[in-house]
Amino acid sequence: MISRVGVAVRFQVLGPMTATVALPSAAQPRRLLAVLLAQAGQFVGRDTLVDELWPDGAPASAAAIVQVTVSKLRKTLSPGLGAAEAGQRLRSGPRGYALAVEPGELDADDFLTLLSAGADDRAQRRRALERALACWRGDAFADVAGGPLLEAHKLWLEDRRSAALLQLVELELADGDGRSVVERLDPVVAARPADERFAARLASALGAVGRRESALEVLRRTRRALWEEAGVWPGADLVAVYRRIAGTEWTTPGPPAQLPPAVPDFTGRAAELADVARALRGPAPVVLHGAAGSGKSALAVQAAWRARRRFPDGQLAASLRGPDGTPADPAAVLTGFLRLLGATPAELADRAGLTGLWRSYTADRRLLVLLEDAASETQVRALLPSGPGCATLVTARRSLPGLCGARPVPVAELSTKDAWALLAAIAGEPRLRAEPEATQRLLGRCAGLALAVRIAGVKLAARPDRRVAELAARLADDRRRLDELTAGDLGVRAAVTSALRERSASEVSLLRLLAAFAGPVPDWCAAALLDRPLDEARDRLDALAAAHLLTPAGTRWAVHPFARLVLAESAPARHDEGALRRACEVALALAEHVRGRPAPGSRKPDPAALRRVTADPAGWTAEETGHLAAAVRLAGAHGWHELTGQLADACTALAGTPWLGHAARAVSVLGLAAARRRRDPHAEAEKLFDLGSVHWQHGRWQQARKYFVMAEHRYRLLEDPRGTGAVLAALADIHLDDGDPRTAEAQLREAIDLLRDCGDRRGQAAAAAQLGSLAEDVGDVRRAVESFEVSMLLARECDDGRGHDQAAKRYADVLRRQGEADQAGDLLAGALGGAVRTGERHWEAHVLRSLGDLHAEAGELADAHRRLTRSLALFEEIGHRHAAAYTHRSLAEARRRAGDPAGARRHLRTALGVFRELGDRRGAGYALLGLGRTQADEGAGPEAARLLGTSADLFRELGFPLWELRALRELNAVTSESPARDRTREVLTKIKI
Repeated sequence: MISRVGVAVRFQVLGPMTATVALPSAAQPRRLLAVLLAQAGQFVGRDTLVDELWPDGAPASAAAIVQVTVSKLRKTLSPGLGAAEAGQRLRSGPRGYALAVEPGELDADDFLTLLSAGADDRAQRRRALERALACWRGDAFADVAGGPLLEAHKLWLEDRRSAALLQLVELELADGDGRSVVERLDPVVAARPADERFAARLASALGAVGRRESALEVLRRTRRALWEEAGVWPGADLVAVYRRIAGTEWTTPGPPAQLPPAVPDFTGRAAELADVARALRGPAPVVLHGAAGSGKSALAVQAAWRARRRFPDGQLAASLRGPDGTPADPAAVLTGFLRLLGATPAELADRAGLTGLWRSYTADRRLLVLLEDAASETQVRALLPSGPGCATLVTARRSLPGLCGARPVPVAELSTKDAWALLAAIAGEPRLRAEPEATQRLLGRCAGLALAVRIAGVKLAARPDRRVAELAARLADDRRRLDELTAGDLGVRAAVTSALRERSASEVSLLRLLAAFAGPVPDWCAAALLDRPLDEARDRLDALAAAHLLTPAGTRWAVHPFARLVLAESAPARHDEGALRRACEVALALAEHVRGRPAPGSRKPDPAALRRVTADPAGWTAEETGHLAAAVRLAGAHGWHELTGQLADACTALAGTPWLGHAARAVSVLGLAAARRRRDPHAEAEKLFDLGSVHWQHGRWQQARKYFVMAEHRYRLLEDPRGTGAVLAALADIHLDDGDPRTAEAQLREAIDLLRDCGDRRGQAAAAAQLGSLAEDVGDVRRAVESFEVSMLLARECDDGRGHDQAAKRYADVLRRQGEADQAGDLLAGALGGAVRTGERHWEAHVLRSLGDLHAEAGELADAHRRLTRSLALFEEIGHRHAAAYTHRSLAEARRRAGDPAGARRHLRTALGVFRELGDRRGAGYALLGLGRTQADEGAGPEAARLLGTSADLFRELGFPLWELRALRELNAVTSESPARDRTREVLTKIKI
């Protein structure tokens, strides 16, 4: 408790906030004082005060404003006293601020004291309650708007006030003092007509004083208010009061209330619910449309229950699909609706006049009509109520655009957050949190379909012993997923099959053809499948997308995942194979057109598609490489070996290097298989080289070496110097990273000789740049410079801007490490411009990383961070984890130089994890060197020495004396041990400047 205060002050909060001292007029100090009075005598934390003063978000200076406001209040409440002086009313402490209030100084305390007084004697209790209620002058803190704490306190005080009033009127009724009850409650019930407690007691008092009609009117008014405000009917207590006063039963059947029960575990869909709530405020029909199983009905029922209080004349509901799946007869639905609204049998006998009768019955009513599973606009149009106070909510698989003024609300796939919430509501949140990764995999298999998520949840709930990972694994098998997603009469297969039955045979056939590509399909491919013009194909695709069986994304279309699984269960039609081959041939023709080598006699694409390719070949390539890969798989599966090989060649050529897509390996394997079946040894060697490149780019060194060695063998048998040289250059990189620089150098020199003999200057330039990087690694800086100069000259002679830029980037890295920052910067600026011009994001990311390193070493840390962050984002977007790890290493060095050792360690550990996973010992050495430097900066000498020693050992094993020397130099700075210094002198003898 707080010590006693000096000057007495009377505070009143049961009404507008006042005091016997002049209070501030500004809102902020009044609000702060109100919070302190609500917690009188208790410390209120500074964070709590900030939340109360700025409930919608605090400014950066909030803490300072609170401090100044407290200071001003002190001067008002305890004039002339310092913050820490005895008698100070507003005290500070480690837990915040507290306002001392003595007994008798706060009217709310007086009220609460009186509320508990006189409990043993009825007369004393009545007088105490009267005095307690007399403390109130209006609503609590009537002129102060507060945050969550103050508003909760206001509600608590008002609740105590209502409880006191209720106790008092019950005592007055028991004493037979009905007139006092009427005087007290008449204004209360007028202001709060839906409060059944006070309405019941006011009606009882009116009945007791002989005002029977007034009592019945109070009850009728409360009944209306209950429905309009809460959508409910009077409870048993109020019904009993009516029975006692009226002398008859108060029947409350009310208007029709046909809404189906809301799903108890409904979750998410906040945006859609808000859209529907807004739309239902007008008479235009609201159409919830989405795929089969998307949860349209559950959402519609939930929205209807939330809106029903605004429709006191009733809610009508009907399914517009019969038990056998056929559309329901609108006349039968109308008959049922009209019967519920009171139409006589004679009126209903005239079936031709049902529509007019429906319009007259709904003209002046406020009805909510829920129509589920609508198949067409005609079906719905006949059932629309005519009154402007009515609303109609429709669910359908299409948006029903023919309904005039309809408000369509799409019901899309569940977000990951909403899907998780639904699964948790059924199976239990703790169970999901115990296996978060497995839960994410399971939700991925459900593809955002609400029905699939619900069935998965039901299966988990039915088997508490079953692990989430087990169900996720069962759903991973496409062949059994539909069988797994069945529970009782719920089934994804049945829902999707029902949607497919609504489509024509030609539409289902097109869907089956599109699904064969197992991914998004461009519109030109659909045109080829249909053998129709592009515009006509787009119209067919639009119709299927409107039925939510296709998902559009620009000029590409994907079959819904579960529709694809259902279609795969039916046998393909006889004409399917011809259509698929035609589409694959068109894909090849467009790809070869991009490459500038149209094949004679090839399939002619649609002219509009050809114009699109001609206008933007690079953009077309970026968009369609994935589809070309799907065409390769499709051609291979059908045994079209010649076409498979041609498509694989085109796909690989257009994808470029590195190709990191998930289909890269599959395309190369299919191309290799096709080449072998065609007995084409040259194509076989190319595909072996492609496979080696794919494995190399993904960090799989051993597999890459195996394929490169096989490719080298075949190229040598074919006496192909260009192919042999390219493979030797690739093998050199593997040997270099494996700690065998001598073999790597020998292979590069042989590659350069072979490429020179066959006149391949572009290949020579690339191999010379590799030789330059190797020379620096082994400590021969002079030879590294010479090799890079030769590489750039060769690239310039063959007018290969890309080759020149790549050599310049590597050369710039060497120059930067040798202190030639200006020349390195010029080379990197040119290389970056070239990468941006050609749109090669992978190469742009590499150059940005080198620029970031350059800025970091120059002390320009903001520029370094900006360049490196962009580099990392590009690598992650492409999916190149290995290259991203090197950028993490560069970011770590920038963070270290910026004085952020924790950030540096975080990046280095990420990089080290990837390097170790991929078996990159060179990268691991770099990361360990960075970690050692970071530990040394923090004075952790022993740990720094261990890390730096391990890094030096790695570089020694790899044969990289220059990097070994760098690690040893750092090691010497943290240790005085002579072996490290002796080893440094030894390494220096291996380095050539």
